Amino acid sequence: MGFRQMEELAAFGLIGILEGIAHLCKNFQKRGICPKSFLMKVVSVVFNNFLHDSRVLKESISLRKAGYEVEVCALHEGDLPEGEVIEGVPVHRIRLRSRSWSKHRLIQALKYIELWYRFIKRYKKYDLIHCNDVEPLPMCVLTKLLFNRRLRIIYDAHELEYDKAEKGSKYYPNFVIRLAERLCLPFTDAMMVVSPLVAEAYAKHYNMKQPPTVVMNCPYLRPQDAPKPDIFRQKFGIQSNQRIFLYQGTLIPRRGLELLLELFTELPQDYVLVVLGYGPLTEMAQAAARENENIFFHPAVSPTELDDYTASGDIGFCLYQGNSGNHRLTIGNKIFQYINAGLPVIASSLDGLRYILREPGLGIVV
Repeated sequence: MGFRQMEELAAFGLIGILEGIAHLCKNFQKRGICPKSFLMKVVSVVFNNFLHDSRVLKESISLRKAGYEVEVCALHEGDLPEGEVIEGVPVHRIRLRSRSWSKHRLIQALKYIELWYRFIKRYKKYDLIHCNDVEPLPMCVLTKLLFNRRLRIIYDAHELEYDKAEKGSKYYPNFVIRLAERLCLPFTDAMMVVSPLVAEAYAKHYNMKQPPTVVMNCPYLRPQDAPKPDIFRQKFGIQSNQRIFLYQGTLIPRRGLELLLELFTELPQDYVLVVLGYGPLTEMAQAAARENENIFFHPAVSPTELDDYTASGDIGFCLYQGNSGNHRLTIGNKIFQYINAGLPVIASSLDGLRYILREPGLGIVV
């Protein structure tokens, strides 16, 4: 599959699913279930603050351009506004009174109930829920069953949800996720995933008649003649003879960051590591940058700025560690961003990454 084909999948895959559901609704109109003047109102649900979710942003932009009325429902955090418009997409962040309560899982259940209550007040009369990841799925299905049986649900699994938990991880145990998916999937109307390998795994695991639709995490195609930016060299004073190795994305364990920080402390100054992102390992990356002249840290940037930042590197790292099925089949955002920016990729030798790098000239697996 060529990169332009992947871009087309990213732009039109979700629209194709929704067009199919719109066709179903036309049939419902004939039966008197849907109103004649049908305008599909879509809420895209994410369990984050929606500052750096490029996949959902691109999907929402594509849907609005196709004529759908779309709003993103996210979680409020810090000083962020409860409502704003990002790239033409309205965003509503739900503020929880229980947000500051304990992170004990029983207390988290109470927070979930409050979130669901505030969600149904605003969205129970919508036509379709675009449910991103497994965490919002139970409340989306309950909203459909208890408040609006006409509601349609698209389940968008950004990962191999049922096999992503490892010992010591923050995720719920795999058996909990599998139970939630097995109970909820029969009440969804369509499912989409991030790669063909994940689609095959879901189809096999849940004995699906047809595999989920694949919409890859492709960025907007960068023109081949676009000038190469040099943001990192200008900002950090990196010399032209120094090679910039870029690690970008969410800074969490089992993504190779700890290994890279240790490695670059031993390499000569000709080799520079730039860490671009946010997450639990931010302080580790910042500390390494303070102590080493060839390691630099830059906080995460918005999806609209990311393309130029990525293109300012020379080589991109896409490293995953761990034994879960999700790690084995994953194809993260960053590998597409590197390829789109013209950076060769150094990636882990895992099935998902090898699937992309099988085309010559894109990078190597280690």
